[in-house]
Amino acid sequence: MKPYLSDNPALRLSTLCILYAAQGIPDGFVRIALKTYLISEQVSTEAIGTVVAMVSWPWALKWIWGPFIDRFGYLPMGRRRPWILAAQFLMTLTLGAMAFIPELTTSVGIIAVMVLLVNVFASLQDVSVDALAVDMLSAKERGVANGFMFASSYGGTFIGGAILGQIILAYGFPSAVSVQIAILLLIAAVPLCLRERPGDLLWPSKKARDHHSRSEEMEHPASLRALFQMLFRAFSLHSTILGASLAVLSLITINSHLIIWPVYLQRELGWTSSDWLFLEGQLAVWFGLGGSVLGGILASALGTKRTVIFSLVALSTCWLAYPMTEAYWSNSTVVTILFLVESTLAAFLQVSMFALFMGICWRPIAATQFTAFMALLNVSNGLGARFSGTMEWAFNISELHIFLAILQIVLVAIVLAINPKEVSEKLEDPHAPEASSENPDEAMLPNTAS
Repeated sequence: MKPYLSDNPALRLSTLCILYAAQGIPDGFVRIALKTYLISEQVSTEAIGTVVAMVSWPWALKWIWGPFIDRFGYLPMGRRRPWILAAQFLMTLTLGAMAFIPELTTSVGIIAVMVLLVNVFASLQDVSVDALAVDMLSAKERGVANGFMFASSYGGTFIGGAILGQIILAYGFPSAVSVQIAILLLIAAVPLCLRERPGDLLWPSKKARDHHSRSEEMEHPASLRALFQMLFRAFSLHSTILGASLAVLSLITINSHLIIWPVYLQRELGWTSSDWLFLEGQLAVWFGLGGSVLGGILASALGTKRTVIFSLVALSTCWLAYPMTEAYWSNSTVVTILFLVESTLAAFLQVSMFALFMGICWRPIAATQFTAFMALLNVSNGLGARFSGTMEWAFNISELHIFLAILQIVLVAIVLAINPKEVSEKLEDPHAPEASSENPDEAMLPNTAS
Protein backbone atom coordinates (compact mmCIF):
# COMPACT_ATOMS: atom_id res chain seq x y z
CA MET A 1 0.00 0.00 0.00
CA LYS A 2 1.41 3.36 -1.05
CA PRO A 3 1.72 6.09 1.60
CA TYR A 4 -1.12 8.50 0.75
CA LEU A 5 -1.94 11.11 3.41
CA SER A 6 -5.52 11.51 2.19
CA ASP A 7 -6.39 7.87 2.83
CA ASN A 8 -4.58 7.22 6.11
CA PRO A 9 -5.59 9.25 9.23
CA ALA A 10 -2.73 7.95 11.37
CA LEU A 11 -0.17 8.70 8.66
CA ARG A 12 -1.38 12.26 8.06
CA LEU A 13 -1.48 13.08 11.79
CA SER A 14 2.01 11.69 12.37
CA THR A 15 3.33 13.53 9.30
CA LEU A 16 1.83 16.83 10.42
CA CYS A 17 3.34 16.32 13.88
CA ILE A 18 6.81 15.58 12.45
CA LEU A 19 6.66 18.69 10.27
CA TYR A 20 5.56 20.81 13.23
CA ALA A 21 8.53 19.48 15.20
CA ALA A 22 10.80 20.70 12.39
CA GLN A 23 9.40 24.21 12.85
CA GLY A 24 10.07 24.13 16.59
CA ILE A 25 13.79 23.34 16.27
CA PRO A 26 15.08 26.70 14.92
CA ASP A 27 12.60 28.52 17.15
CA GLY A 28 13.87 26.79 20.30
CA PHE A 29 17.45 27.26 19.18
CA VAL A 30 17.12 31.05 19.09
CA ARG A 31 14.59 31.65 21.88
CA ILE A 32 16.31 29.35 24.38
CA ALA A 33 19.80 28.16 23.39
CA LEU A 34 21.15 31.31 21.69
CA LYS A 35 19.37 33.60 24.15
CA THR A 36 20.88 31.78 27.13
CA TYR A 37 24.34 31.96 25.59
CA LEU A 38 24.04 35.70 24.93
CA ILE A 39 22.86 36.32 28.51
CA SER A 40 25.90 34.42 29.83
CA GLU A 41 28.12 36.63 27.67
CA GLN A 42 26.63 39.81 29.25
CA VAL A 43 24.94 41.02 26.05
CA SER A 44 22.37 43.73 26.87
CA THR A 45 18.68 42.93 27.35
CA GLU A 46 17.82 45.26 24.47
CA ALA A 47 20.20 43.49 22.08
CA ILE A 48 18.94 40.06 23.13
CA GLY A 49 15.36 41.24 22.64
CA THR A 50 16.25 42.44 19.14
CA VAL A 51 17.69 39.05 18.15
CA VAL A 52 14.75 37.11 19.61
CA ALA A 53 12.27 39.49 17.94
CA MET A 54 13.78 38.52 14.57
CA VAL A 55 12.25 35.07 15.08
CA SER A 56 8.76 36.56 15.17
CA TRP A 57 8.69 39.19 12.44
CA PRO A 58 8.73 36.79 9.44
CA TRP A 59 5.93 34.87 11.11
CA ALA A 60 4.01 38.09 11.60
CA LEU A 61 4.11 38.57 7.82
CA LYS A 62 3.59 34.92 6.92
CA TRP A 63 0.03 35.64 5.76
CA ILE A 64 1.68 36.88 2.57
CA TRP A 65 2.62 33.29 1.75
CA GLY A 66 -0.95 32.01 2.01
CA PRO A 67 -2.40 33.43 -1.23
CA PHE A 68 0.65 32.34 -3.24
CA ILE A 69 0.50 28.81 -1.84
CA ASP A 70 -3.24 28.64 -2.55
CA ARG A 71 -2.86 30.13 -6.04
CA PHE A 72 0.34 28.57 -7.38
CA GLY A 73 2.07 25.22 -7.21
CA TYR A 74 2.97 22.04 -9.05
CA LEU A 75 -0.20 19.96 -8.78
CA PRO A 76 1.24 16.68 -10.14
CA MET A 77 3.29 16.47 -6.90
CA GLY A 78 0.42 17.64 -4.68
CA ARG A 79 -1.08 20.96 -3.65
CA ARG A 80 1.17 21.60 -0.64
CA ARG A 81 4.07 19.15 -0.74
CA PRO A 82 6.23 21.05 -3.30
CA TRP A 83 6.05 24.18 -1.14
CA ILE A 84 7.01 22.21 1.99
CA LEU A 85 10.05 20.68 0.28
CA ALA A 86 11.19 24.04 -1.11
CA ALA A 87 10.90 25.70 2.29
CA GLN A 88 12.91 22.96 3.99
CA PHE A 89 15.68 23.21 1.40
CA LEU A 90 15.97 26.99 1.75
CA MET A 91 15.85 26.85 5.55
CA THR A 92 18.68 24.30 5.62
CA LEU A 93 20.74 26.34 3.14
CA THR A 94 20.43 29.50 5.27
CA LEU A 95 21.34 27.63 8.45
CA GLY A 96 24.50 26.45 6.70
CA ALA A 97 25.48 30.07 6.11
CA MET A 98 25.00 30.82 9.81
CA ALA A 99 27.86 28.48 10.70
CA PHE A 100 30.27 31.03 9.19
CA ILE A 101 29.23 33.94 11.44
CA PRO A 102 32.28 35.32 13.32
CA GLU A 103 32.38 35.94 17.07
CA LEU A 104 28.73 36.04 18.22
CA THR A 105 28.99 38.69 20.88
CA THR A 106 30.46 41.21 18.43
CA SER A 107 28.18 40.23 15.53
CA VAL A 108 24.72 40.72 17.01
CA GLY A 109 23.52 42.55 13.90
CA ILE A 110 24.63 39.74 11.59
CA ILE A 111 23.02 37.18 13.89
CA ALA A 112 19.76 39.09 13.82
CA VAL A 113 19.73 39.17 9.99
CA MET A 114 20.46 35.46 9.67
CA VAL A 115 17.83 34.57 12.25
CA LEU A 116 15.40 36.66 10.23
CA LEU A 117 16.21 34.79 6.99
CA VAL A 118 15.94 31.33 8.57
CA ASN A 119 12.54 32.21 9.91
CA VAL A 120 11.35 33.60 6.58
CA PHE A 121 11.69 30.08 5.19
CA ALA A 122 10.49 28.42 8.39
CA SER A 123 7.34 30.52 8.15
CA LEU A 124 6.89 29.39 4.52
CA GLN A 125 7.01 25.78 5.69
CA ASP A 126 4.55 26.55 8.48
CA VAL A 127 2.00 28.08 6.11
CA SER A 128 2.38 25.13 3.74
CA VAL A 129 1.89 22.64 6.57
CA ASP A 130 -1.13 24.55 7.93
CA ALA A 131 -2.62 24.53 4.43
CA LEU A 132 -2.00 20.80 4.23
CA ALA A 133 -3.76 20.36 7.58
CA VAL A 134 -6.77 22.41 6.45
CA ASP A 135 -6.94 20.31 3.27
CA MET A 136 -6.55 16.93 4.95
CA LEU A 137 -8.15 17.10 8.42
CA SER A 138 -11.85 16.52 8.94
CA ALA A 139 -13.81 18.75 11.32
CA LYS A 140 -13.76 16.02 13.98
CA GLU A 141 -9.96 15.71 13.77
CA ARG A 142 -9.09 19.40 14.08
CA GLY A 143 -9.27 19.95 17.83
CA VAL A 144 -7.20 16.94 18.81
CA ALA A 145 -4.90 17.35 15.80
CA ASN A 146 -4.12 20.96 16.73
CA GLY A 147 -3.20 19.81 20.21
CA PHE A 148 -0.84 17.09 19.03
CA MET A 149 0.68 19.26 16.30
CA PHE A 150 1.43 22.10 18.70
CA ALA A 151 2.72 19.56 21.22
CA SER A 152 5.09 18.32 18.52
CA SER A 153 6.42 21.83 18.05
CA TYR A 154 7.34 21.69 21.74
CA GLY A 155 9.27 18.50 20.99
CA GLY A 156 11.15 20.47 18.34
CA THR A 157 11.69 23.27 20.85
CA PHE A 158 13.22 20.74 23.24
CA ILE A 159 15.67 19.65 20.56
CA GLY A 160 16.49 23.22 19.55
CA GLY A 161 16.59 24.62 23.09
CA ALA A 162 17.84 21.91 25.43
CA ILE A 163 19.91 19.62 23.20
CA LEU A 164 21.36 22.27 20.89
CA GLY A 165 21.70 24.56 23.90
CA GLN A 166 24.03 22.10 25.58
CA ILE A 167 25.98 21.72 22.35
CA ILE A 168 26.43 25.47 21.88
CA LEU A 169 27.68 25.85 25.47
CA ALA A 170 30.02 22.87 25.25
CA TYR A 171 31.24 22.83 21.64
CA GLY A 172 30.37 26.22 20.17
CA PHE A 173 27.93 27.80 17.75
CA PRO A 174 29.09 26.13 14.48
CA SER A 175 28.71 22.65 15.99
CA ALA A 176 25.18 23.41 17.16
CA VAL A 177 24.20 24.69 13.72
CA SER A 178 25.68 21.60 12.01
CA VAL A 179 23.69 19.25 14.24
CA GLN A 180 20.55 21.29 13.57
CA ILE A 181 21.04 20.98 9.81
CA ALA A 182 21.48 17.20 10.06
CA ILE A 183 18.24 16.83 12.04
CA LEU A 184 16.25 18.98 9.61
CA LEU A 185 17.55 16.97 6.64
CA LEU A 186 16.34 13.76 8.29
CA ILE A 187 12.90 15.30 8.84
CA ALA A 188 12.80 16.50 5.23
CA ALA A 189 12.97 12.85 4.14
CA VAL A 190 9.39 12.38 5.39
CA PRO A 191 7.57 14.65 2.89
CA LEU A 192 10.11 13.61 0.28
CA CYS A 193 8.88 10.00 0.47
CA LEU A 194 5.13 10.54 0.95
CA ARG A 195 2.30 11.55 -1.37
CA GLU A 196 -0.71 13.69 -0.54
CA ARG A 197 -3.19 11.79 -2.73
CA PRO A 198 -3.30 8.77 -5.07
CA GLY A 199 -1.59 9.50 -8.34
CA ASP A 200 0.76 12.21 -7.01
CA LEU A 201 4.32 12.11 -8.31
CA LEU A 202 7.31 11.89 -5.95
CA TRP A 203 9.46 14.00 -8.30
CA PRO A 204 8.86 16.48 -11.13
CA SER A 205 8.51 14.60 -14.40
CA LYS A 206 8.37 15.38 -18.10
CA LYS A 207 5.44 12.96 -18.24
CA ALA A 208 3.39 15.08 -15.82
CA ARG A 209 1.14 16.30 -18.66
CA ASP A 210 -0.07 12.76 -19.28
CA HIS A 211 -0.26 11.96 -15.59
CA HIS A 212 -3.38 12.43 -13.45
CA SER A 213 -3.55 12.68 -9.67
CA ARG A 214 -6.41 13.47 -7.31
CA SER A 215 -4.55 16.65 -6.31
CA GLU A 216 -5.10 18.00 -9.83
CA GLU A 217 -8.86 17.73 -9.30
CA MET A 218 -8.55 20.53 -6.69
CA GLU A 219 -7.84 23.49 -8.91
CA HIS A 220 -6.06 26.58 -7.65
CA PRO A 221 -8.18 29.75 -7.25
CA ALA A 222 -8.65 31.78 -10.41
CA SER A 223 -6.52 34.75 -9.35
CA LEU A 224 -4.73 36.41 -6.46
CA ARG A 225 -7.11 39.33 -6.79
CA ALA A 226 -10.10 37.09 -6.12
CA LEU A 227 -8.35 35.60 -3.09
CA PHE A 228 -7.62 39.01 -1.56
CA GLN A 229 -11.17 40.19 -2.19
CA MET A 230 -12.54 37.21 -0.30
CA LEU A 231 -10.00 37.69 2.49
CA PHE A 232 -10.99 41.34 2.88
CA ARG A 233 -14.65 40.38 3.02
CA ALA A 234 -13.98 37.70 5.63
CA PHE A 235 -12.05 40.11 7.88
CA SER A 236 -14.78 42.75 7.66
CA LEU A 237 -17.01 40.78 10.03
CA HIS A 238 -17.39 41.66 13.70
CA SER A 239 -16.15 38.32 15.01
CA THR A 240 -13.14 38.08 12.71
CA ILE A 241 -12.07 41.62 13.65
CA LEU A 242 -12.33 40.67 17.31
CA GLY A 243 -10.42 37.46 16.61
CA ALA A 244 -7.64 39.47 14.99
CA SER A 245 -7.52 41.79 18.02
CA LEU A 246 -7.29 38.79 20.34
CA ALA A 247 -4.43 37.37 18.27
CA VAL A 248 -2.41 40.61 18.40
CA LEU A 249 -2.81 41.14 22.15
CA SER A 250 -2.85 37.63 23.59
CA LEU A 251 0.84 36.66 23.63
CA ILE A 252 2.52 39.98 24.50
CA THR A 253 2.58 39.02 28.17
CA ILE A 254 4.13 35.61 27.64
CA ASN A 255 6.90 36.70 25.29
CA SER A 256 7.98 39.77 27.24
CA HIS A 257 8.15 37.65 30.39
CA LEU A 258 10.30 35.03 28.64
CA ILE A 259 13.01 37.68 28.24
CA ILE A 260 12.67 39.77 31.39
CA TRP A 261 12.31 36.86 33.82
CA PRO A 262 15.48 34.89 32.91
CA VAL A 263 17.48 38.13 32.88
CA TYR A 264 16.20 38.90 36.40
CA LEU A 265 16.87 35.39 37.67
CA GLN A 266 20.41 35.23 36.35
CA ARG A 267 21.48 38.78 37.14
CA GLU A 268 19.59 39.40 40.38
CA LEU A 269 18.92 36.00 41.95
CA GLY A 270 22.13 34.23 40.93
CA TRP A 271 20.76 31.54 38.61
CA THR A 272 23.32 30.07 36.20
CA SER A 273 22.82 29.68 32.47
CA SER A 274 22.65 25.90 32.92
CA ASP A 275 19.96 26.26 35.60
CA TRP A 276 17.75 28.32 33.32
CA LEU A 277 18.47 26.19 30.26
CA PHE A 278 17.33 23.09 32.15
CA LEU A 279 14.12 24.82 33.31
CA GLU A 280 13.07 26.50 30.04
CA GLY A 281 14.69 24.14 27.56
CA GLN A 282 13.71 20.84 29.19
CA LEU A 283 11.13 20.89 31.99
CA ALA A 284 9.00 23.71 30.59
CA VAL A 285 8.97 22.14 27.14
CA TRP A 286 7.40 18.93 28.43
CA PHE A 287 4.86 20.80 30.53
CA GLY A 288 4.01 22.92 27.48
CA LEU A 289 3.61 19.76 25.45
CA GLY A 290 1.13 18.45 28.03
CA GLY A 291 -0.75 21.75 27.99
CA SER A 292 -1.01 21.55 24.20
CA VAL A 293 -2.55 18.08 24.22
CA LEU A 294 -4.93 18.97 27.05
CA GLY A 295 -5.96 22.22 25.35
CA GLY A 296 -6.76 20.42 22.10
CA ILE A 297 -8.83 17.75 23.83
CA LEU A 298 -10.81 20.23 25.94
CA ALA A 299 -11.37 22.57 22.99
CA SER A 300 -13.10 19.70 21.18
CA ALA A 301 -15.03 18.56 24.26
CA LEU A 302 -16.06 21.84 25.95
CA GLY A 303 -16.04 24.34 23.09
CA THR A 304 -13.36 26.74 21.98
CA LYS A 305 -14.75 29.90 23.61
CA ARG A 306 -15.01 28.30 27.03
CA THR A 307 -11.52 26.88 26.73
CA VAL A 308 -9.95 30.18 25.66
CA ILE A 309 -11.69 32.09 28.48
CA PHE A 310 -10.62 29.53 31.06
CA SER A 311 -7.00 29.73 29.90
CA LEU A 312 -6.98 33.55 29.98
CA VAL A 313 -8.33 33.65 33.53
CA ALA A 314 -5.93 30.93 34.68
CA LEU A 315 -2.91 32.65 33.11
CA SER A 316 -3.88 35.98 34.67
CA THR A 317 -4.05 34.24 38.05
CA CYS A 318 -0.60 32.81 37.41
CA TRP A 319 0.84 36.29 36.77
CA LEU A 320 -0.61 37.45 40.10
CA ALA A 321 0.92 34.45 41.86
CA TYR A 322 4.41 35.73 41.02
CA PRO A 323 4.36 38.92 43.17
CA MET A 324 2.36 37.13 45.87
CA THR A 325 5.25 34.68 46.31
CA GLU A 326 8.11 37.18 45.88
CA ALA A 327 9.40 36.50 49.39
CA TYR A 328 10.07 32.90 48.32
CA TRP A 329 11.84 33.55 45.01
CA SER A 330 15.16 32.59 46.61
CA ASN A 331 13.73 29.07 46.72
CA SER A 332 14.35 27.54 43.29
CA THR A 333 11.49 25.08 43.75
CA VAL A 334 8.95 27.91 44.04
CA VAL A 335 10.29 29.63 40.94
CA THR A 336 10.31 26.35 39.04
CA ILE A 337 6.68 25.57 39.92
CA LEU A 338 5.52 29.06 38.90
CA PHE A 339 7.30 28.87 35.55
CA LEU A 340 6.04 25.35 34.78
CA VAL A 341 2.45 26.42 35.48
CA GLU A 342 2.99 29.45 33.24
CA SER A 343 4.40 27.24 30.45
CA THR A 344 1.49 24.81 30.66
CA LEU A 345 -1.13 27.56 30.55
CA ALA A 346 0.64 29.40 27.72
CA ALA A 347 0.46 26.29 25.54
CA PHE A 348 -3.14 25.63 26.63
CA LEU A 349 -4.10 29.17 25.58
CA GLN A 350 -2.46 28.99 22.18
CA VAL A 351 -3.94 25.64 21.17
CA SER A 352 -7.44 26.69 22.25
CA MET A 353 -7.06 29.88 20.19
CA PHE A 354 -5.99 27.83 17.17
CA ALA A 355 -9.25 25.88 17.35
CA LEU A 356 -11.25 29.11 17.83
CA PHE A 357 -9.62 30.73 14.79
CA MET A 358 -10.30 27.70 12.60
CA GLY A 359 -13.96 28.04 13.56
CA ILE A 360 -14.18 31.65 12.34
CA CYS A 361 -12.41 31.05 9.03
CA TRP A 362 -14.37 31.19 5.78
CA ARG A 363 -13.92 27.75 4.25
CA PRO A 364 -13.21 28.75 0.61
CA ILE A 365 -10.12 30.66 1.83
CA ALA A 366 -9.55 28.82 5.12
CA ALA A 367 -5.85 28.20 4.56
CA THR A 368 -5.09 31.85 3.78
CA GLN A 369 -7.31 33.23 6.53
CA PHE A 370 -6.01 30.84 9.19
CA THR A 371 -2.48 31.84 8.20
CA ALA A 372 -3.45 35.47 8.72
CA PHE A 373 -4.58 34.69 12.27
CA MET A 374 -1.33 32.83 12.94
CA ALA A 375 0.64 35.76 11.55
CA LEU A 376 -1.13 38.11 13.96
CA LEU A 377 -0.19 35.81 16.84
CA ASN A 378 3.41 36.25 15.79
CA VAL A 379 2.95 40.02 15.75
CA SER A 380 2.04 39.53 19.40
CA ASN A 381 5.20 37.45 19.92
CA GLY A 382 7.34 40.15 18.34
CA LEU A 383 5.74 42.98 20.30
CA GLY A 384 6.35 41.14 23.56
CA ALA A 385 10.03 40.60 22.74
CA ARG A 386 10.52 44.08 21.28
CA PHE A 387 9.11 45.94 24.29
CA SER A 388 10.62 43.73 26.97
CA GLY A 389 13.35 46.33 27.61
CA THR A 390 10.76 49.11 27.90
CA MET A 391 8.70 47.10 30.38
CA GLU A 392 11.81 46.29 32.41
CA TRP A 393 12.52 50.03 32.62
CA ALA A 394 8.92 51.10 33.36
CA PHE A 395 8.08 48.62 36.15
CA ASN A 396 9.79 46.93 39.01
CA ILE A 397 9.49 43.16 38.88
CA SER A 398 6.35 42.93 41.05
CA GLU A 399 4.55 45.75 39.21
CA LEU A 400 5.41 44.06 35.93
CA HIS A 401 3.55 40.87 36.87
CA ILE A 402 0.48 42.83 37.98
CA PHE A 403 0.50 44.67 34.65
CA LEU A 404 0.70 41.35 32.80
CA ALA A 405 -2.26 40.00 34.80
CA ILE A 406 -4.43 43.01 33.94
CA LEU A 407 -3.53 42.85 30.24
CA GLN A 408 -4.40 39.15 30.14
CA ILE A 409 -7.77 39.35 31.89
CA VAL A 410 -9.18 42.17 29.76
CA LEU A 411 -8.99 39.86 26.75
CA VAL A 412 -11.90 37.84 28.15
CA ALA A 413 -14.27 40.60 27.03
CA ILE A 414 -13.04 40.17 23.44
CA VAL A 415 -13.60 36.43 23.47
CA LEU A 416 -17.12 36.77 24.90
CA ALA A 417 -18.09 39.03 22.00
CA ILE A 418 -16.96 36.55 19.30
CA ASN A 419 -19.74 34.62 17.54
CA PRO A 420 -18.31 31.42 16.00
CA LYS A 421 -21.38 31.14 13.72
CA GLU A 422 -21.11 34.62 12.19
CA VAL A 423 -18.92 33.62 9.26
CA SER A 424 -21.23 30.84 8.04
CA GLU A 425 -24.35 32.94 8.66
CA LYS A 426 -23.27 36.18 6.96
CA LEU A 427 -21.02 34.87 4.21
CA GLU A 428 -23.43 32.02 3.44
CA ASP A 429 -20.64 29.50 3.00
CA PRO A 430 -22.21 26.54 1.20
CA HIS A 431 -19.61 24.20 2.69
CA ALA A 432 -20.27 25.20 6.30
CA PRO A 433 -21.89 22.47 8.40
CA GLU A 434 -25.31 23.09 9.86
CA ALA A 435 -25.41 24.28 13.45
CA SER A 436 -25.47 21.41 15.89
CA SER A 437 -26.82 21.36 19.40
CA GLU A 438 -23.75 19.33 20.29
CA ASN A 439 -21.55 22.41 19.90
CA PRO A 440 -20.73 23.58 23.44
CA ASP A 441 -20.05 27.11 22.25
CA GLU A 442 -23.67 27.61 21.20
CA ALA A 443 -24.73 27.86 24.83
CA MET A 444 -22.65 31.03 25.05
CA LEU A 445 -24.29 32.70 22.04
CA PRO A 446 -27.45 34.82 21.99
CA ASN A 447 -30.49 33.38 20.24
CA THR A 448 -30.55 35.03 16.82
CA ALA A 449 -33.57 33.20 15.48
CA SER A 450 -36.35 35.48 14.26
